[in-house]
Amino acid sequence: MRSMGRSLLVLFSLLCLAGLVQAQDSPVLEETIRKVQEVYSRQCCFKAGFNQLTVNVAMDLKDQFEGVMYVRKPGLIALDVRSPERQKVVIQGRSYTIYFPDEGTATRGEVPPEVNVEHFFGFFAGIGEMDRNFAIRFPARVADEAENLVFLELTDKKNPQSTYQIMLGVDRGTFTIRRALIYDALGNYNRFDLHDITFLKSIPNETFDFDPGRPRSSAAPRKTLQEEIDAK
Repeated sequence: MRSMGRSLLVLFSLLCLAGLVQAQDSPVLEETIRKVQEVYSRQCCFKAGFNQLTVNVAMDLKDQFEGVMYVRKPGLIALDVRSPERQKVVIQGRSYTIYFPDEGTATRGEVPPEVNVEHFFGFFAGIGEMDRNFAIRFPARVADEAENLVFLELTDKKNPQSTYQIMLGVDRGTFTIRRALIYDALGNYNRFDLHDITFLKSIPNETFDFDPGRPRSSAAPRKTLQEEIDAK
């Protein structure tokens, strides 16, 4: 059960990564957004390695995940999680599947509306339309000279009272998104560092599909995502 909980952290955290921004009056800000849009709109697909740190401040808990993300427009995402345990998460629309290859088991379900999965796909699969969901500004710390990043602060355009905040780190040379930090009202956060970002002309269908077959163990079925939420 612990492994399922950790996998759900991956799914929830990545689904919170959110979709995009409204330019303010600053010409520099507008230029940064325009260049990011241009980079991500050239190809249908990309892959990137990711390192995720999930921090629950109140409970003093930390989890780390590593793997590779695959994205294909207009809304297919696959996460090959390699650490701390192997698992594959495939998301299409509001449907998700989490497959555990070492067990030969899979869990399927529907992402709850409150996760706001459209923002997730808007961010990764629709970066060419960056002004729909979020307002953006430069934060107090605009840049990290050592890592060559410029930071953008995102807030929910449709719901100004929303309690979560997103900070993006954009590479100033390539205008790719190399870092994302997502904060909630309690100070909990997820930090994603992306590396080896590669834009592709296509990604094969099998990357987003699999048949785990019959489970290799007699363990009780894993709970669905909604069942995990209801149990809390």
